[in-house]
Amino acid sequence: MLAAAARHAVDLKQSFLIGDRWRDIDCGAAAGVRTVLIDRGYSERAPEHAPDFVAESVGAAADWILSATRRS
Repeated sequence: MLAAAARHAVDLKQSFLIGDRWRDIDCGAAAGVRTVLIDRGYSERAPEHAPDFVAESVGAAADWILSATRRS
């Protein structure tokens, strides 16, 4: 993620990562992006880093991201 962000001039502080597994959220947290966990009810361990938001769907995640970007 860090290499791709550098290659494409992505500002990670202004970015979001949406994922449905603990490793997605931990990857995003390690990269310094805000994270959204889509809760699919998987029976696996929780992420080491709490997501910034937990959503039931991609649509709900998108709504939260739009709301968060309007506030900042």
